[in-house]
Amino acid sequence: MGTLSENWLTENLIDFEYKKYVLLGYLQKVKEHFNEQKLYPDFAELIAHYKNLVSIKNNTSSLENSFKKNIKGIDYKNLTLVYENAINDDSLDELKQIIAFSEPLLIDELKKGKTIFDFAEQHISTDHIGILPIYKKEGYFMLYPFQSKQVHVYNYSLTKLNLLQQEVFGLNSSYFSTYSISLSQTVDKIKLDIIDTNPQMPNPAVYLFKANASLPSEETFLPIAKRLLYKNLVA
Repeated sequence: MGTLSENWLTENLIDFEYKKYVLLGYLQKVKEHFNEQKLYPDFAELIAHYKNLVSIKNNTSSLENSFKKNIKGIDYKNLTLVYENAINDDSLDELKQIIAFSEPLLIDELKKGKTIFDFAEQHISTDHIGILPIYKKEGYFMLYPFQSKQVHVYNYSLTKLNLLQQEVFGLNSSYFSTYSISLSQTVDKIKLDIIDTNPQMPNPAVYLFKANASLPSEETFLPIAKRLLYKNLVA
C-alpha cells in the first residue's frame, strides 16, 4: 500500500474495519522506511494527516461538510440548491471510532519520525567554502556523506513568493555534479571548478553539509540539508 489519500478519513466506505485496514497498511510501509532511517516523504505526509485528523475531530461542522451531499431539490424562494446529507448518525459514530483508533497510531509514528529528524540534524555539520558573498540568494551546496570519498553538488535559488497576501521564501534546487574527494581535490578545489563552469558567478555562495553518521541521501540527508540551508539564508 502506497501513499495515504489526503481525504482517506472521509472518502469511500465509512467503515471502521475497512479504514483500520487502510491505515495499518500505510503505517506498515512508514515503519519500514523509518527503520531504514528514511524520513521523507513519509514524515511530512504524517504531519499533514495528523493535522487533518485533528481538524476534523475538533470541528463537527467541517466533519459533516467533508462528506458529499446529494441534491434534494431547489429553494425557488432563495434561488439556492437544497442538499441532503449523505451521512447519518451511525456513520458519524463510525467515523469518531476511526479517529479515536487512528490518532494515537499517527502520534506514535510522528514521534519516531521526530527522533530520526533530530538525530539526523544533530549529525549534519554546516559550513561554507571560502568567503561568503553578500548576495546569497543563488549559489551551490555540497553534500558530503558519512565516510564517503565523493561529494554531491547542487545549485540553489531562493525566491520570494506571495502566498495568501504574505511574502514567503521558496528554495529551489537541482543536481549539479558529483566530485571525488582526494588530497589533490579538496572542497576548495571543487569550488574553483564550479566557478570555471559558471564564470557568470565569480564568487558564488557555496555551503558544505557533512554527515557524521550514515544517512540515506535522498530520503534524509538531502531534505534536512536543504532545511538547514534555508534557515541559513533567511536568518
